[in-house]
Parts: sequence; C-alpha cells; structure tokens
Amino acid sequence: MEVNINNLTGVTGSIVVKMNNQTLTIGNYTYQELSVQGISPANGAAGTHIRITGAGFSSTTGPAEVFVNGKPALVVSASDNILVAEVPESAGTGPVTVKVNGKEANGQIFKFQVISGIKPATGGKGTHVKITGGGFDDVKAGNLVDFNGKPALVTEATAEYLVVTAPDGVQTGPVSVTINNQKATGPIFTVVPMPKIDAVTPLSGPAGTVMTITGENFSTFTDENKVTINGKPAVALTASAFKITLTIPGATGNGKVVLDVNDQVVQGPDFKDQTLGIATLSPDNGLAGTQVTITGTGFNTNAALNTVTFNGENAQVISATATSLTVAAPPTLTSGPVKVANAGQIATSPVNFNRAGIMTLAGGPNSSDLNIKERGASIAVDSHGNVFLVDFTSQCIRKITPQGVVSIFAGSTSKQSGNQNGTGTSALFSFGFTNGIVVDKQDNLYVSDGYNNTIRKITPAAVVSTYAVNLNQPGKLAIDDNGILYVQTSYSLTRVDKSGVRSAMSGFYGGADYGSPVIIGSYLYYSDTESLYINRYDLDNKTNIRGWAGNGNFGNSDGPKNQSSLVIPLGLITDGQGNIYFSDGFAATTRKINLTLNELSTISSQPSTGYKDGGLNEAQFRNRSDMAIDKDGNIYIVDQYNNAIRKMFLK
Repeated sequence: MEVNINNLTGVTGSIVVKMNNQTLTIGNYTYQELSVQGISPANGAAGTHIRITGAGFSSTTGPAEVFVNGKPALVVSASDNILVAEVPESAGTGPVTVKVNGKEANGQIFKFQVISGIKPATGGKGTHVKITGGGFDDVKAGNLVDFNGKPALVTEATAEYLVVTAPDGVQTGPVSVTINNQKATGPIFTVVPMPKIDAVTPLSGPAGTVMTITGENFSTFTDENKVTINGKPAVALTASAFKITLTIPGATGNGKVVLDVNDQVVQGPDFKDQTLGIATLSPDNGLAGTQVTITGTGFNTNAALNTVTFNGENAQVISATATSLTVAAPPTLTSGPVKVANAGQIATSPVNFNRAGIMTLAGGPNSSDLNIKERGASIAVDSHGNVFLVDFTSQCIRKITPQGVVSIFAGSTSKQSGNQNGTGTSALFSFGFTNGIVVDKQDNLYVSDGYNNTIRKITPAAVVSTYAVNLNQPGKLAIDDNGILYVQTSYSLTRVDKSGVRSAMSGFYGGADYGSPVIIGSYLYYSDTESLYINRYDLDNKTNIRGWAGNGNFGNSDGPKNQSSLVIPLGLITDGQGNIYFSDGFAATTRKINLTLNELSTISSQPSTGYKDGGLNEAQFRNRSDMAIDKDGNIYIVDQYNNAIRKMFLK
C-alpha cells in the first residue's frame, strides 16, 4: 500500500491511497505553515508552564522542540496547534522558538522573572531592601512584593532591580515578586533585633582617631552600618555582629553618635570634637590605690597639669605622656566615670571604673568560725544576702550574715550525725562528700543529705523536714524558676517536683559532680571534670551536648568558648544577664562565659597562691571551688584551704 499526500510537496491537496494497482482518493490534507501565534503567560520564573498556540506543530519525523531565549525547554504536551513547555532554569528574557522538521518559528518575547539577590538580607520593619534580578516591571505598581507573605511598598522599579520597604509585622522568610499573577521567590530575609550600643570609645578626640562601637546586632557588612557623629557621616572600617570601628572624620562639632543598621536606628552617647580623649582604662576595676593606665590623646606630658578624677574624686597622676597617663585610684574610690582635664578641655572615659575586688566575708587561715579546710563546703545565698554553708566536716548548716557573722543555722556540731528532723540545732544530718545546697524564691533551702539518701528542706525559720527519699547518695543540686529540683550524681540526673516525686532524666552524660550546676531557661549547665568540659543538658528534650565549653585540654586560655582550656570547672552560677561564672579549680581563677558572644574570659586571677584581699587580679586564694551569687551580683567563693568564704564585688 502507498499513501501519497499531494506528493508530499508541503501544500494543501488530496490524500491518495494506491493498493493492488488501484488508486483511491480518501480525503483532503490542509498544509499548515509552522507559526507561533501566542504564548501565555508571557512572563514567569523557571518552572513556569507556558501555553504556545500556533500551527504546524505536528511532524512525521520527530517531536516539536521549544526554546526560550535559545535554551531548550521541556515539552510537557503537544498537538497540531498547541504546545505546553516548561521554562528552563536561567532561561533569561527572549523569544519563544518552536522547531519542527528542520524549520523554526519565533514567537513573542517571554519575560523571565528571577530574583538573584537581596541587600540587605537582614533587618526589620522599615528596612529598605534592594531586590536584584530580571524581568521586573519598570512601573512600580506592576510589581507585587511580599516578605514571607506580607505585602511591601515598592519605592523604585526598573527591569533589573526593585527597591522596597520591609512592612510592619515583617517576619523571617522568603522575599517574592509577583507580576501578572506570576510569582518569583527569592532569598530569605531574616528579621533581627534592633541594634544596641553598649559603649563608644573614645567619647572625644581629634580627626583620624579610631573610634570603636561595641554592642549587639550589628551587620557584618561594613556598608550596612551607617554611623554619624553630630549628623556628619563616618565610614565604618571593620564590622562584626558586636563591634564596629571607624575613623573620626573631624569637624563634627559636639553631638550624638548615631548608628543606623539597615534602617534600624539607635542613638549612642555624646561625642566631643576636641583634641583630648580617653580610649581605654587598664584595668577598668580595682580598689583604692590600684594603678590604672589611661590611654588616649591630648594629655599634657607634665603629669601635674593633668587633672584626673574617679567619679568626682581626685586621683594622683604618677606619670604622663601625650597618649598615656598612669594614675592611682583615690582612697575614697567609688564606681563611676573617669575624667581627665587638660588646658580647658575635659574627656570622659568610655566605660565606668568599677570599684571591684575581693574581701574575706568569714573565716580565714587562723579563724575558728568555719571548719571547711578538711572537706570543703557547698554554699547558697538567700534574697537578704545571707550565705548558707554545708559544713561537711561538722555535719551542720552554717549561716553567714552580710556583715560576716557566723552561726549554726541547722544541725549540731556537738552531736553525732543522723537523720532527724526538727528546728535549728535539734536536726541531724549525715552529709556525704559531694553534697549540694540551693535556695528557692521563698528562701527555703534544699540540701543533699548524702548518706541518708534524702533531700532535706530547711525553711527560713530553720525548720528541717525530709523533702525526697531514696535518691542513692544525692550530690549537687540545681533549681529552676518553678521550684523544680534537679539532683546530680556522678553519672545521673534526677528531677524532683514540688511534691517530692522524683523521675530519672534520660540522655544525661555525667562525669564527676564536683561542681554545682546551674539552670538557665530550659538548659542545665554542669561540669564534666573528668574531661575538662562544661556540658549542656536540654531539660525539655533530654538531650546532652558534651563539650559545650572547653576544648578538653588542661589550661587557662581565654577566647571562643569551644577553643578555650579549663582546669576543673567548679561552682557554676549565673547573673541573669546572659553570663555564666565559675571557679576554675586549682588554677584559682574566676572565669566568665558570655552566652551572647560565646566567649570565655578570666575576670579574676592572682599573682601567686596565698591569702590576701584586694583587687580582682591582686587578691590571693589557696583554691576556689563552689560559688553563689546574690541579687546584687556579688559573688561568694569557697576558699577551702584558707578556711574562708570570700566575697567578690564587681561594681
């Protein structure tokens, strides 16, 4: 059989069938020239399905091919006069082309929508964001922009970029642009808190001086941090999330330092446009007589011609250069700003000098008030500043008033240990070697009674009762804001509710429980003294992060918390301001972890081992172990081998 369609000449004609020397005409064939008449939609992003109408799409030799701006597109469906094709990735704007039997026809231009980037990618309500890409409508009203579904105002429009304002109630999520009902989705816009300025240094100085702004929620891109001094721009040199440096431009006059981070504006302190300025104080804390080095500009090289005050009290200037003064903190020292006056100008320190140091609250090497030298002690402090001490050796609870007066609060030093409830000295305890003590918001004490396998409760009136039983030698304690107790032993953690009902906490990795743990939010932080780590346990999800702080090496280095070395971390406490403090065991230092910066630092060390009160880095200890902190931020430290409780005040 032979079929002839008008002799295959590509024109309209009859369809003829020849079979067995007979010819039969069975119909007519209408030839359609290949053409593209329309596309819908005429714009869209990669993956958009476009409907192509036209003629001549059928072929006897192979399927029709579709190209968008010269790039092959997947044909989803085909007929003589309709093709459906999927726009390929990175197609770009250009004509839609159909190829059939070696012929091709071009249709109208397809406008390819794409968001290639947004800047800034962080901010909040009111942040002006530039969206770059292609296929945008150059009429503002033709572009519908949303931030995670919330409509945003378009303030500028071209085919290649849009400028929009982040809307009220903006939340973290993708930025999208819709044109003619076709949506293109771009990168995530992350909502961040308002920036915060903690300190600006110096607060005065000449042109060319480097200014440092410290705080939180800065952009890591220098151009996204705009600083003005009395309205005059100052270009950022470096930027991190917590610090910006810039050069003082000069001729600013006196006025506010203002920081604009992606249209989130915060106002800082006043700046003085003058030659005299203070950059740093070293140290920035101490007691009367502490020698302090003041660095800056514009000092008089004649020491006597510089007037220095600490919170209004005159200080002795020991030596002077144009950029450095050495002074002695005055006898009547109180916390406050340091000021330098020279040639009619006055400069103020960027941070206050804090009267800070260490004193002995109770006990001492030759004191009989305490008996902790042999076995140490655990401590807690109530809302009135009274320190309570578990005296393992004497099997009693001692109370130390804010004035340092020591008394027996519960238990008896003249009786044998036991398990007897009662009031004051009528009660008996039998403490183990790693006991804990905590205080709740009502000033009730909870004490681990190790050898009795119980938790004992002691009211402010010294009434002792049994709170929980059968705890298998309970050790260190922590308490959350709801009054729930957590009992740590060497390799386990037990939750004890307000009814005394206990439940085991799975997923906890122990390590010796020499150091008291602390709870912040839903996390328990505790010492892993066997591996020289501080670990974090999630109380809600019952998961453990081992090595949350510390690098596992024996040492006393500062820096990022995971890269710093520890020497037996003990006595964890928190100041409620995002900081954890702990004693670093036999290194006899007090260290701090800033939870915002994830930085570990040493706030108090000592020149040598001994017994001496003084500044944070002048006082001497024999060792530092358990700690407690009062509502004013004063820290109390067990100095076991000096038989003393030391008080550290930071401000």
